[in-house]
Amino acid sequence: MTHTPSFLFIMDPAETLNLETETSLLLMDELITRGVAVYWAEVDDLILRQNTLLVQARRVEAAMPLTLSTQAEKPAAAFSAIVPRTDPPVNEAFLHLTYLLDFAPGHVHQFNRVTALRDMNEKLLPLVWPDLVPPTLTTMNTAAIEAFVEEQSTVVLKPLGDCSGRGIVRVGTSDDGWQEAVRAFVGHGAAARTIQAQAFLPDVAAGDKRVFLLNGEPIGAVNRVPREGAYLANIHQGARVEATELSAHEREAVARIAPLLRRRGLMLVGADFIGGYLTELNITSPSAVRQINAVMGARLERQIVDAMLAAVSDTDPQGVPDTCPVLCCA
Repeated sequence: MTHTPSFLFIMDPAETLNLETETSLLLMDELITRGVAVYWAEVDDLILRQNTLLVQARRVEAAMPLTLSTQAEKPAAAFSAIVPRTDPPVNEAFLHLTYLLDFAPGHVHQFNRVTALRDMNEKLLPLVWPDLVPPTLTTMNTAAIEAFVEEQSTVVLKPLGDCSGRGIVRVGTSDDGWQEAVRAFVGHGAAARTIQAQAFLPDVAAGDKRVFLLNGEPIGAVNRVPREGAYLANIHQGARVEATELSAHEREAVARIAPLLRRRGLMLVGADFIGGYLTELNITSPSAVRQINAVMGARLERQIVDAMLAAVSDTDPQGVPDTCPVLCCA
């Protein structure tokens, strides 16, 4: 590498971070250890002047504890890579963020590529491989959802744009007023939303396995077990973590998924398995690296940073004009 690389992380406000689970800070710390200049920006720090993307960035002087410099405006062209790490919800604000990042110059790497983040939904992406997923219905048609509940007996209802188990509810035909619960979840009129209904998997009691994929290759995994009496296996919902291994079936599933992930520039992905079924592919801000490190005695951030720096070093910063955004160089 003939130049000192610099990485820009697009983050949620620092005060909202859960420092016990935040993967981004681990990556920042490892990059700084390698001599990389790391910068921090939030969504409202991006400015598009004509077709030039500017960033009100702060240098990360230390990641743990987080120490930021004073803010200074820099062109997006000054960075070797941009790492979008805002958590869902995937909403209008997130959509607009991806539009702005489309104007990043062609030589600036994106981990993950924002066009893929915009084009793909974490709960819908697994349906590309329908035999890997449990019975699933996605719609805002309440009659269709009610028929699906009657067919499956018990389902979980998921909002399409959120994460960490937020908003997920379980309904079953044995519940009083379950039809009303379905209608309330979908909403009415202009407030109606498309939701996903998925057959409830009792195997979740044994855990929801998070497999962290780096360029499509599994580099670590952790099993997340719901707290007693609960059915949500998300760490943010109080699940405990334990060591685990991938089954032969899960390895085969990952091998099938990997080519599409690599083709679309999805370097960092968290694949979730319950009872051998693929339930989600987390691509927006996949996490659990700290938990995987804890149960495996690993340092996954080192492998991730190795891959990021290798990708950046393969690009000649003089090879693409700084003024050429991805939109015109695609």
